[in-house]
Amino acid sequence: MDNSLENLSLNTFIELSDIPSTKLTKIYTKGFMFDSRIAGKRGFLILRSGLHTLQCTFSRAEKDSYHLSVEEFSEIKKISKESFLEVYGVLQETPFEIKSCSVKNKELVIKKVVVKSSSLEMPFNLLDASKGKESEFANVNLDLSIKNRWLDLRTPHSQSIFRVIDCLMFNFRRFLREKHFLEIKTPKLIGTASEGGANCFQVKYFKKDAYLAQSPQLYKQMAVIGGLKRVYEIGHVYRAEESNPNRYLSEFVGLDLEMEINSSYDEVIQLIYDLIHFIFKKIEEECKEELQFIKNYKEFDLPVLEDSPVIYTYEECVNFLKEENILVNPLEDFNKSQEKELGKIIKNKRGVDLFVIKNYPTQVRAFYTKACDENPTFSKSYDFILRGEEVLSGAQRIHDYFELVESVKRAGINPATLEGYLNSFKSGVPIHGGCGIGLERLIKSYFGFDNIKYFSMFPRDPTTLYP
Repeated sequence: MDNSLENLSLNTFIELSDIPSTKLTKIYTKGFMFDSRIAGKRGFLILRSGLHTLQCTFSRAEKDSYHLSVEEFSEIKKISKESFLEVYGVLQETPFEIKSCSVKNKELVIKKVVVKSSSLEMPFNLLDASKGKESEFANVNLDLSIKNRWLDLRTPHSQSIFRVIDCLMFNFRRFLREKHFLEIKTPKLIGTASEGGANCFQVKYFKKDAYLAQSPQLYKQMAVIGGLKRVYEIGHVYRAEESNPNRYLSEFVGLDLEMEINSSYDEVIQLIYDLIHFIFKKIEEECKEELQFIKNYKEFDLPVLEDSPVIYTYEECVNFLKEENILVNPLEDFNKSQEKELGKIIKNKRGVDLFVIKNYPTQVRAFYTKACDENPTFSKSYDFILRGEEVLSGAQRIHDYFELVESVKRAGINPATLEGYLNSFKSGVPIHGGCGIGLERLIKSYFGFDNIKYFSMFPRDPTTLYP
C-alpha cells in the first residue's frame, strides 16, 4: 500500500473535538500521544487534544491495503508518550463504547502518522498526574506539577480549572457591561505605596523608587470622580506578604469595580451579589464537562446560594461566635479561624455557602471607608464570605475632601504622599462605592480546594519565582 502524504492529501483536517459530530470518514487530526499499547500485530494509540481523546487503531500485515507495513508499524512503536502527532486515517463507528476516551463511539484506523515533535523527557507520568487527588495511586505533588506547569496543563483537571477561570472572567465582563460599566486599565507602577500601606514591592524606576500597585483602588475612584459613573478592571495585583502560601499569592488577578451610589451602599452589595450569582450560574451552565473532570480529580459540591443576599451585621456575627463560646474582640477584624467558624454557623442557620457581613468597625477598614452616619464606630463596609473564607471586600467611600484628609491623617499617612488622589476630591465628588475580588481566592473557595496555587497558572509567592 502507498500511504504517502501526497496520496493522503485529500483527507480533511478535523479538530479532535469535532470528531463525534463529523460525517466525514477520510480525515487527519492532530494531538499529543497520551498512551499506546501493542499486542502482536495490533496496536492502539490514544490521541489527546485539549480535553478530548480519541482511540486510534493500527495493525501490521505484509500485503494488505487496510494495514500498515512492517516498517510503518515499527515506527509507531517507537513514538514516545506526549509526542505531538499528525494522524491520517479513516473514521469508523465502533459497536461498543470506548470508556477510556471522550470520543465514545468512533475510532480512527491509522493510515499514516507524522511525528511533528518528539517528546524527549517527562518529569512525571501524566497518567499518574491525572489520577484523583485522593487516589492511593496518585504520586505527583502540586509543587512538582507547578515546576512543570506546561506539562501539568495537559491533565484534564488542570486544563479544566483554567477553562473555568476563563469562563469566570468572561462572564464578569459580560454582566458588568450589561449593567453599563466601563472597563478601565490603571497603572501598576506607582510613585507611592498603595493606599499608604505596607507590604509593597519596591522597584527601581529610572533614578527613582517606585512600587507595584497593591490595588487599583485610588485610580478607580478617580475614574468615577471623572464622570465615568461605573467602572471595572481585571488586572494584576501585588502583595509582599509572607503569610500562609496556601491562601495568599504575591501576584494575583484582581476583579475590581467602582460605581456611583444613588441612595444607599446596599445598592452596591446587591449588584455584587447578583454578579457573583450570575457568574456561578454561568459556570454551571457552560462548564459541565470541565466541572466533571475537576470532580474526578477531587470531589466537591457546588456552592449553595440564595437568590437574594444573606446579610448579617458585624455585631450579629460577633454574637454568633459568642454563642459558640468563641472569644472575639468586638472592635477587631475577624481572623481566619473565626471566618471559618462563621461559615459553619451560617451554613447551619440558612443552608448557604455564601453570605455577607456588613458594618465592620471603622478602625479596621481602609482610610477611604465611609463611617456609618448614626454610629461612626462602625462603617459602611462589607465582606463576602464563601465556604468560611473572605473572597471580596468593599465599602462606600468617603466623598468629602476634608473628611478624607482627616481620615488619612488618623491612619498615620502623610497626605502629601496622596496629593494627586486627594486633589481629585476638590472638584465635586459623586457618592460612590465598590469592591475588590481576588480571582484565585474566589475560585479556590468555589471548589473548596486547600491550596490557591491550583488556580494560578504560574503562581508567585515567597518561595516561587520560576518558571
